[in-house]
Amino acid sequence: MRLPKNFLPISYDIKLIPIIEEDNFTTIGYIEILVDCLETTSNISMNSADITINQPSILVTIIFLINIGQRNKSVRNFSVQVTNLFSQDTVEVVGLILEPDRQIVTIQLATQIFSGQQYKISMNFVAVLNNELRGFYRSTYEEEGVTKYLAVTQFSAPDARRSFPCFDEPNMKAEFTITIGRKKTMSSNSNMPRIKTEPMQDMEDYVWDFYQTTVKMSSYLVGMMVSEFAGTPSESELNRVPFTIWTRPSLTKLTKYAGNIGPQIMKYLEYYTQIDYPLPKVDMAAIPDFAAGAMENWGHINFKEADLLIDEQRSSEVAKQRVAEVTGHELAHFWFGNLVTHDFWNLVWLKEGFSRYFQYIGADSVEPGFKMDEQFGVATLQSVFRVDSLESSRPLDFGVNNSASLNSLFDVVVYDKGASIVRMMANFLGHESFRRSMTRYLHSRAYGNAVQDDLWQAIQEQADIDGLTLPATVKAIMDPWTIKMGYPLITVTRNYGGSVGGKITQGRFLLRKSANSTEDTTVYRWFVPLTFTNDFTLPHRSIWISVTEDSMSVANLFAADDQWVVFNVGQVGYYRVSYDDTNYGLILKQLSEDYTAIPPKNRAQLLDDTLTIARANIVSYETAMDLTKYLALERDYAPWTAAANALDFIDIMLYGFADFNEWKDYMSGLVIPLYQYVGFDEGAQDTHLFVYTRTHAIHWACFKLDNADCVQHADDVYSSWMSSIITENDISPNLLRLISCTAIANGGDPEWTFGYQKYLASTLANEKLELLKAMTCAKDPDIIYHMLELMIDDTSGIRLQDANTLFSSIASNPIGHGVALDFLITRWDEVNSYFSGYVGFGGGSSMPGLFRSLCDRVNTNEQLTKLIKLRDDHFDVLGSSKSVKQGVELAQSNVLWVEQHYSEVITWLKKQKITSSSAVVNPNYLAMTVLALIGGARSTFFRI
Repeated sequence: MRLPKNFLPISYDIKLIPIIEEDNFTTIGYIEILVDCLETTSNISMNSADITINQPSILVTIIFLINIGQRNKSVRNFSVQVTNLFSQDTVEVVGLILEPDRQIVTIQLATQIFSGQQYKISMNFVAVLNNELRGFYRSTYEEEGVTKYLAVTQFSAPDARRSFPCFDEPNMKAEFTITIGRKKTMSSNSNMPRIKTEPMQDMEDYVWDFYQTTVKMSSYLVGMMVSEFAGTPSESELNRVPFTIWTRPSLTKLTKYAGNIGPQIMKYLEYYTQIDYPLPKVDMAAIPDFAAGAMENWGHINFKEADLLIDEQRSSEVAKQRVAEVTGHELAHFWFGNLVTHDFWNLVWLKEGFSRYFQYIGADSVEPGFKMDEQFGVATLQSVFRVDSLESSRPLDFGVNNSASLNSLFDVVVYDKGASIVRMMANFLGHESFRRSMTRYLHSRAYGNAVQDDLWQAIQEQADIDGLTLPATVKAIMDPWTIKMGYPLITVTRNYGGSVGGKITQGRFLLRKSANSTEDTTVYRWFVPLTFTNDFTLPHRSIWISVTEDSMSVANLFAADDQWVVFNVGQVGYYRVSYDDTNYGLILKQLSEDYTAIPPKNRAQLLDDTLTIARANIVSYETAMDLTKYLALERDYAPWTAAANALDFIDIMLYGFADFNEWKDYMSGLVIPLYQYVGFDEGAQDTHLFVYTRTHAIHWACFKLDNADCVQHADDVYSSWMSSIITENDISPNLLRLISCTAIANGGDPEWTFGYQKYLASTLANEKLELLKAMTCAKDPDIIYHMLELMIDDTSGIRLQDANTLFSSIASNPIGHGVALDFLITRWDEVNSYFSGYVGFGGGSSMPGLFRSLCDRVNTNEQLTKLIKLRDDHFDVLGSSKSVKQGVELAQSNVLWVEQHYSEVITWLKKQKITSSSAVVNPNYLAMTVLALIGGARSTFFRI
């Protein structure tokens, strides 16, 4: 898939006319590319996909004989002068070789062209204005009953080649001069400000919009839009450069939040990096049909509507945080990705990992009440742990040799593992030293490309200046984290009987080790920055275990025999921890007596680590389940999120078996005290994370445990809504999905149909998504099957970009899972045909994603057999997918878990005798019990 390195583009002059008409969705184009010839050749290879090139129009013109590196004039002005002088010095074109599979076209020349010379390549072409959400594509929306169209770009990764022929690799940076033809009734946008507009001579209803030339950048960052959108300028006083939010005209009232936080986050990132944003404006556009959450085109960011637009009255706290995070992520790309770009796609983590990390920092800079750092561990680090503990995981630095491997790059590993190791690095370097090293790195590679060693070098230089003491060079420390898949399990075995030392070992953590494991051929060791404490009110201790050490002795753990030790303070390290039985016992004792002595982030870590390690047979399920008993007292967001994720796995594994009620009884003893504490209805003083915690409690109490009080609350509200006693404006947006989900799950066709109608009627993107997810809670197989048919019906009102969400949500429904699996088996051809044009973010078929969503709930050999047969029957589509391999591995480990642990867990559950009258009670928590009763007494059904 790689281009030969015999040319390097200097500048592009591109003219495009998107024809946005129902009988002619095409783009008419003309391009001139100024290139340096680096090697003597008679062929010019470029990227092109789904473009018809007019071969007779191709011209290759000699510009000037020059020694590369000695050009000392403006490239654009100089090329204009020389083109006029040598306008007749063209090289004859004798052929055009098309390689659609490689997305490469090769211009064959009659004679050689020579290294050290510049050439201008020009041609006419026609591209498809497709509906595949990639390249230069079309999107639609309804405005006052009329279907409206717009043309918009999504070029990552890499799809600029679908809009115009180009050298479409990230390390082939150039300047771009864009000219867009449009109807007079529409407007256009691009990366830079518009210079002027002129009539189009041969198309009466069209005009040309001329844009300023961009800075030097990669082709995937070119952004364009032609629409009837309205632009709303930000009213923020922090605008050093103009911010404008572009939407369909009816949605301009939803732009205020994004317009307010965008300039604030920009200012913070300029402060953090000590580098000013170099472009003269920022556009943020809300696109009705968009594959990714957003795309960081320099100067013109495109967003999915749900990730940019907020209704201050009707958008949930989840939606509001999502907008803050995505805005922070995309603005961070202006430095990490745009200013300094990965050399090739195998290193895409250099932009996505850093931007994921900075989305937390950016969101925190404008919304400190969100407590983003507390959320990082449970939302990002623990999320990627679940994938990176599989043998089918991959390293961050992952070879890309074909389009299939490129398509698999944009996954949880590149985003969340990348962010997690950046966070770990920032903590062991110290945040100020890390910040200065980022400035050094960005300055050193500005407007260029970077490989990992460029990053390590900049950090090393700053570490040396700051006098940091590290166990090895930054490169030696960090390379194992990026070139090896997986992560370490740190096992802490303490000495007792008066000794305060112990032994620490490291080894790769795997959920399940197969017979042909790479463990036998690869040494999985890391430089691990270990932190530990036995008193969180005091500074923690830090030591390193080396990449050369399987184990090490520690002379002083600062803990007596009756004191616990907890490693990985704040869970900032990218590793799990296992302890000896005595230390686990001390931790359990502390949690039962006063769990607040261990901060929320580490309580979350203990729950996630221990319950996951038990799946791998490293600690007993008796130890892991004993740890969960204190949850009857737990009230904080992070521990409950970690617990909900880990216990959801057991819920899935036990579902459908004879003793499932034993599990429901136990979980009721943990969840109902939390539900009573947070209450069903909102209070005026609820904090952001308190609202989040309520969602955990209601989801479990209503949907999983069928708690009568919870279900009745939800049904009453939904019934009032159906009867028009209230409207959706009277229901808290934070509870809308939970209420609708519960009522639809416990109702029938009327409840589902009402939800569907409300989904179709809603004009608020994030509300529509909540209602769509709620619809999938149905427990009637016929209704579920009907939804799956709607998914592949382009008249259903369910957008193609949301069809994946619909399917995956049904697949996570205990009843829906089997229906979805059978539907994909029996209706494969129809589903595959419907999704064939939609490739999703990063390219590639959507079918592997649908398959992957079926894997988590597999817990029987019968289900596993059907799943594997589905893969084998469609191996041409599914066989090479990394996500499919990971899904099958997870499904196999699930079935193995049932064989190994089902009886063990059920036996433990039967011993607990937890009922509503004998739940865990501790005299230290009388006040907490009173608060729980107060919380349960909240009486208003609707928003306060």
